[in-house]
Amino acid sequence: MTTNIYSSLWFQLFMPLQNEEWTRKDVAFLARQLPLPRYKRVLDLCCGYGRHALLLADYGYTVTGLDRDRDAIAEARRRARKAGKDIQYVQGDMRELEALSGEFDAVINMWQSFCYFDEETNRHILRQIYRKLVPAGRFVIDMYNRTYYEGHHGTKRQDINGFVVETSVYLEGNRLHSVVQYADESGIQGSDHFEFQMFTAEEFSELAASCGFTTRLVCSSSDENIAPTAEHPRMQLVLEKS
Repeated sequence: MTTNIYSSLWFQLFMPLQNEEWTRKDVAFLARQLPLPRYKRVLDLCCGYGRHALLLADYGYTVTGLDRDRDAIAEARRRARKAGKDIQYVQGDMRELEALSGEFDAVINMWQSFCYFDEETNRHILRQIYRKLVPAGRFVIDMYNRTYYEGHHGTKRQDINGFVVETSVYLEGNRLHSVVQYADESGIQGSDHFEFQMFTAEEFSELAASCGFTTRLVCSSSDENIAPTAEHPRMQLVLEKS
């Protein structure tokens, strides 16, 4: 089973679950932490279908989206054309971020789209993000909270659009594994295996500091007033280039 390559079934079943209310809350948070005009040029790293990029464009940001999945980029471009938005979408690998031309006032990385690789590669990506930012530019990351997953693992089943989706989540050291199996009435149709390096807020802030960042904010639920705890699966960090 290939690890950390999102299948077409994953996109088909999970992308529609990201409803507009969640996205609007995320983007309102981004707008508060990346006030215009200071942070106008934004790179949406691992942009998927561009749900954040579209709303950021509505706010007046100049957005570039990058994703390694060809079909995701094609769909993001289609949605931008339909909405009449001028968003640049680029197919590319975050591990080769320096190949992307230009610099940015801010980089965002939403919905646990970081830490797929070994520790040194993840650090290398973070350093590339640092170099892509202008002085005092900001990096906003939305990621899983290891403290939550230390107490929440096991297997769950969901019925999604005619499929039974079984997800098994477990920790091995500081790596989170998520194995997803898809079955319809005719049987198993495929599976995905995702693996991430996991951090507490303090650990990721230390890693960011080693790459030159200062942590400006740590919170959960895209709400500056909610601190990361063992009850919140996701956390957001706002990092600034020192």
